[in-house]
Amino acid sequence: MPPRKLTAIDPERARYKIVRRDNFVDVPGLIMAANVDTGLCLLRDANGVSQEHKFEPDGFAIVAARR
Repeated sequence: MPPRKLTAIDPERARYKIVRRDNFVDVPGLIMAANVDTGLCLLRDANGVSQEHKFEPDGFAIVAARR
């Protein structure tokens, strides 16, 4: 079962990705922090820029990323 919360200190956070629950589209970026219960996630893109995304509570899912 995937976690419902990840932080920057979680060593396996690169194994997961964020998927929106409303349209099932991946939100690109490395997870820096994510909490499904609050709907907040912080992702870092390939250029090293971090961006915060705000969804409804349970508005996204943390799922295993296939690499």
